[in-house]
Amino acid sequence: MSDQQPSKPQLQRGRRHPLLYHQRLSEQYFWPAILIVAASTALLVWAPAKMEPYRLILILALACCGLVLVLTLMFRLRAYVQCSLHALRIRLPFYHFEIGYDEIRNVRPTELYRLFPPSEQRGPQRRFLSPLLAATVLVIELDELPNRTAWLRLWMNKYMLCPDRVGVIVAVRDWMGFRAELDEFRARRQHL
Repeated sequence: MSDQQPSKPQLQRGRRHPLLYHQRLSEQYFWPAILIVAASTALLVWAPAKMEPYRLILILALACCGLVLVLTLMFRLRAYVQCSLHALRIRLPFYHFEIGYDEIRNVRPTELYRLFPPSEQRGPQRRFLSPLLAATVLVIELDELPNRTAWLRLWMNKYMLCPDRVGVIVAVRDWMGFRAELDEFRARRQHL
């Protein structure tokens, strides 16, 4: 008889960690869009005579805000970071890229306000960031970015690219859990 226990199967992929920027964007536009959709629908169904000249505007408001609702839901569901066997996958609503573990030089936690001081942000940016400024984020320092900076800026907001080094900034709610997962997958990759 053997005293060896069967080895625990290794995960092929880690958990999906939703990106906080996209959740914040979704929260910011979701409720106003819901209110406009509800008001437009109510006025179209009720159809008072005084609103007849504005029927086309109500239909456009309903369609546009319905599209905003769909996009905010898509932003919430499709923006995440996930570890896999060979690379770190960053999924954005309309773009994704992978960073090989051997390309990662360093991973360090810091607060977002240290990277982007509130005094240097314009008013709308500061309001958008205000709930996230005290959040701890992970700076993933790289030898080089997975694509040109100009190309990445088309798909990512500026708060996802490190301002003082070559790297990306990952803002997730459970940053310690994600960091432990990332370290585990990086160590496992070195032993392959």
